[in-house]
Amino acid sequence: MLETGKQIHAVLTKYGLVRNGFAGAALIDLYGKCGTAEMARSVFDQLIDIDMVSMNTMIYSYAVNGLGQEALELYSRMKDLGLEQNQVTFVAVLLACSNAGLVEEGQQIFSYLRDSRETELRRDHYACMVDLLGRSGRLEEAEMLVTQIKNPDLVVWRALLSACRVHGDVKMAERAMKKVLELAPGDEGTHVLLSNIYASTCNWSQLIEMKSTMREMKLKKNPAMSWVEVDREVHTFMAGDLSHLGSKEILDTLEELIEKVRNLGYVLDTRYVLQDLDEEKKETSLYYHSEKLALAFALSRTKNKTSSVRILKNLRVCGDCHSWMKYVSVAVGREIVARDSKRYHHIKDGLCSCRDYW
Repeated sequence: MLETGKQIHAVLTKYGLVRNGFAGAALIDLYGKCGTAEMARSVFDQLIDIDMVSMNTMIYSYAVNGLGQEALELYSRMKDLGLEQNQVTFVAVLLACSNAGLVEEGQQIFSYLRDSRETELRRDHYACMVDLLGRSGRLEEAEMLVTQIKNPDLVVWRALLSACRVHGDVKMAERAMKKVLELAPGDEGTHVLLSNIYASTCNWSQLIEMKSTMREMKLKKNPAMSWVEVDREVHTFMAGDLSHLGSKEILDTLEELIEKVRNLGYVLDTRYVLQDLDEEKKETSLYYHSEKLALAFALSRTKNKTSSVRILKNLRVCGDCHSWMKYVSVAVGREIVARDSKRYHHIKDGLCSCRDYW
């Protein structure tokens, strides 16, 4: 969609509409959601009049791209520009703090909201704060915050459950799951999340029991899938699936990349294999994750290019693949832009914009 968006941008520029507030805000939103925050900011800076909509959209664009400090800078500028901060503003800036791990800054904004007579705290604000505290390892504070919410909804409990997945807190995850299932007994995502927590903490008996429950309830886990666009054609990859027509070149490129990154110091992290397998099979399983297959394919088809490789994944990128992509960015000298279910990762020269916090 990025290339299509650029064409729309060109048409708007041709007709002198790019500085229009409505058109500008739409372009900012498009570029932000496509992972090009710098293009979003370029459009933002060209606007004749900056209003609340364009400001909120730019802050949100920074948020989804993990640029917390930039989002906070704009948030601070709103008062100077005479713009009133609203519910959307606070959700966007709290999300920015959450995605960038800015705990103290997020707490200050949340405290301001809590003490304000003009703005009412909503569940979206609580969900962002629970996510921020939980992912930073302050799980007890996150759980305590949930108990302070009147009738917490699924989003809030899932935020806590996801944080438990990151830090492997089984007991808290089980408590959160009970609350979710009280609200939505057949919630598929919750069962999958807890089964992943059992697997990542090697609680195989609980995992077997959970999978049995899911079969009885006819719940299915969404397969991990990744998409990459090469020469305006979108290619789909599924974990462990080698049915793609270019599978031979994918495997050849993958083998070359693995050798290169190993020489750079990459070591497989089999903690991210959520199955009870022997070590050799765990390693094989990791090599065929969907994002690795997608990246290997894209690199094999664009060997003479220096442009960034853009990958979309339907689930959260695993820690091993995240580490692998950082090494690959060094080995091939190209930027990798990966969008998972949580946020964008801009990986270049061995570093990621998330600073290994996601």
